[in-house]
Amino acid sequence: MRALVPIVLLTLPASAAEPPLVEKYLHSGQLAIGEQVLERELKKHPKDDQLRFGLGVIRLALGVERMSQTMYEYGAKADLLFIRIHSRDNPEPNAITYAKMRSLLDDARRGLIGVDATLAGITDDNVKLPLRLAKIKIDLDGDGSATDDFSTILFKFLGGRAEFLTKNPEFLVHFDRGDVAWLRSYCHVAAGAIDFLLSLDLKDEFELNEWGPFPNVRPKFTGTDEERKEKLQKAREIIRFAEPARLTRVREHFVQVAKLNRETWRYIRAETDNDYEWLPNPKQTSVIGLPVNAAMVDGWLEAMAEFEAILEGKKLLPIGLLFPSGGKGLNLKTVLDDPPASIDLAKLQMKGVDAKYLEKGVDADLNKLIAAARLFEGGSMGMYMAYFN
Repeated sequence: MRALVPIVLLTLPASAAEPPLVEKYLHSGQLAIGEQVLERELKKHPKDDQLRFGLGVIRLALGVERMSQTMYEYGAKADLLFIRIHSRDNPEPNAITYAKMRSLLDDARRGLIGVDATLAGITDDNVKLPLRLAKIKIDLDGDGSATDDFSTILFKFLGGRAEFLTKNPEFLVHFDRGDVAWLRSYCHVAAGAIDFLLSLDLKDEFELNEWGPFPNVRPKFTGTDEERKEKLQKAREIIRFAEPARLTRVREHFVQVAKLNRETWRYIRAETDNDYEWLPNPKQTSVIGLPVNAAMVDGWLEAMAEFEAILEGKKLLPIGLLFPSGGKGLNLKTVLDDPPASIDLAKLQMKGVDAKYLEKGVDADLNKLIAAARLFEGGSMGMYMAYFN
């Protein structure tokens, strides 16, 4: 009888196996405690990449929770970079200043960088992290009670369409090595978007309540409607940079996105199982029911390679149809690494781009970027684009 025990354990479905440690804290909503516990366990077992993967996931969940609570505190009608996650309006939102908003965004960016750094330590090509996502609990509005479940968030994100949950009500996913790279890539997408926003000087738009989702900004504009329109028009005519050095970070983040996309698909294409897949190869089945074919993957990777070449300055943007360029291409790397103090859109249209950003070279094939988007044409195009990141 004892000899049969190992065989029985091997034949049990994955959902019946011992769940990973992180799931206990994700399901109880004790995210901060879970982070501390996983940190301690990882110090004891530094080669346990399932623990490391779990620590990255719970840190990401904490970041989402904190951002949602912040958005609720200040009465946001929509999150700055994401859909509004919390489900109800704050009837008495706190006032928020432009400086405070920038500080909150930068905190979120640092959190994302921390998640990426955690996941970057994973070296086990066979790492697995089975999670029942539907049971994850989060405190979205900061009332001290983690009663918001992931299923609600998912339904909202998918516009109420989540038919796949009828077959997999716990939303069990077996995350693997390819998903590590996918999640890291998403961290860089979000961090790059934040750095881009923080590179810009949007103070006037913010205080005129023309940018951002907050109903209670300070200081409030007290001028006339005519003065308000004039100030807003000036703000929109000239792009100003508050922290231009962040644009280099934006470029570096998106270079990493391209590299991590290659890593993602290198691992996923090599898989031979079909085990509750998050992002599948063409021979696997996705848990959310979106099929993936070889043409999609090939086209996406071609677009990523072209995107990376543009960001690295190896290929130039052909801008002759938009602005006077003397037959030269725009080196986007030079623009982002050494940006102008401001961009006057009217002068740009008349006089063209500063000569130091233009050069002779190989033009990027923008058709590859367009073709990648066309691979996902149809009702699920937006979902596919977000899915592939």
